[in-house]
Amino acid sequence: MNVPVSYHYCSLDTACAILGTGSLRLSDITKSNDSSEIAYGYAAAIRSLIRCGLVREEGSRVHFLEDWIGLLRPDYRTMLADAITNRTQPPNRLCYAICFSEHHDLLSQWRAYGDDGRGVALGFDLSAMESMPPTIGMGDRSGGPLEQHAMVLYEPIVYGKDRTAALFDGLADDIRVRVERLRHCMAEEGPLARDALLEATLLFVTHTAFCKKRFFREEREWRLALWGPRSRVTPRQAALSASLCKEGSPWLRSATFRVLARGDRLVPVVDLGMDMRTILREIVIGPRCRADESDLALLLEPLGLEGIRIRRSAGTYQR
Repeated sequence: MNVPVSYHYCSLDTACAILGTGSLRLSDITKSNDSSEIAYGYAAAIRSLIRCGLVREEGSRVHFLEDWIGLLRPDYRTMLADAITNRTQPPNRLCYAICFSEHHDLLSQWRAYGDDGRGVALGFDLSAMESMPPTIGMGDRSGGPLEQHAMVLYEPIVYGKDRTAALFDGLADDIRVRVERLRHCMAEEGPLARDALLEATLLFVTHTAFCKKRFFREEREWRLALWGPRSRVTPRQAALSASLCKEGSPWLRSATFRVLARGDRLVPVVDLGMDMRTILREIVIGPRCRADESDLALLLEPLGLEGIRIRRSAGTYQR
């Protein structure tokens, strides 16, 4: 996959916080501006499982066929059954995400996320994510309980029913193939085959956060998502940070979970510490932003961020 430089539109305050702390903040995806997040993905996911012969639907209930789900460990079995039946994130899981756009100068992005044009767009090269294993084990990567596993994905959003169906048809078929391999493998191959099936089910559920209605296709969004724990996060922070450094890309350094107040809501977030010198490529100044190139150069210099391209939006947007 050709991974482009992608742009995170934000206010000047947020940009200064990102650069100053060297971290990107991922938020609970269910608190996003799209009310159908996750639910849209699960609707498509269930239809793919039905077409693949893994489940059947009776009214509002979903039943797993041939008891293949019994091949999973109990904690994974409960996770998948809860997720598919309730069409939402499992009770002990949260999807934390941050969004980017392939477009460096898009009016709708400035309006919605770039402080109505007064902010900036930070351009990041996150292509190193391609070589990162999606499953991150906090402690024992293989065979550990579900709570010790996280998934980190950086992928483009899939828009519309047809492309979403194709995505989940492929993921569902991968589950089916791995089920058959587990059923017919030799006894000594069982643990590896079971781990492969567990990872396939995790990938299937996680991708419900990577599809949206065609209405949003103008955004050309990429998403960095961490699918991780919802409870007892404090004692797992050190383990997850260590695993990110060990198994993840070298510019991923830490993970800090917290809960923030935003208006009338409390929003779970995770701050991923990163080496900005490795991933930051460009800053685009918004059409209504009064900061200039020299201001940003002064901001970057003491942070050791050199060689960063700085340019202004080509827009003449005014209010």
